[in-house]
Amino acid sequence: MSIETFVKPWSGHAVRHFPDTPGVKSPDIYDFRYCGASNENRWNTAGERTLYLAKEKDVALAEYARHLRLNRTPGLAAQTFRRRVFRFQVKIAWVLDLCNPDVCDELSLTDAPNCFMNMSVARATAHFIRNTTQAQAIIVPSIAFPDKTEKWCLVLFLEKLPADPLKFLPQAKPDGTFQVT
Repeated sequence: MSIETFVKPWSGHAVRHFPDTPGVKSPDIYDFRYCGASNENRWNTAGERTLYLAKEKDVALAEYARHLRLNRTPGLAAQTFRRRVFRFQVKIAWVLDLCNPDVCDELSLTDAPNCFMNMSVARATAHFIRNTTQAQAIIVPSIAFPDKTEKWCLVLFLEKLPADPLKFLPQAKPDGTFQVT
């Protein structure tokens, strides 16, 4: 069997969050120019244009809190303001689901999804998929919920998607806020 047999269309909803800083204008929710710029991302290296969405607000909050705890100084984390959440309708032609054990077996990954706790394994897996398949995105287990693959994140390879984000994120609406305390 080929890994391509697991690459399928996917549509649904996912969320993205932004700073909700008092007195500062909210950013354009379709501005992706900083996506993939960080060297702290799990599923891409710096420079690979990658957008991360979460299944729900609880996943987004847990991932954000984990990121703050691991990658930010306590002083900077304490200055983080509330986050505004937007729920996007998502329509992608080619997605590979790494929460599916059969996909992980086909990729010869051992101890999945736990192996994705290792950032090098996650990046190598995404790099392989990004460069050898038609997949435009991958569904990945949330590292904040390693034993619950139903708590996923959607990792979009922006260079493989249309330049107009409304083609793959046709609708968005506000979905409240959260704050790490």
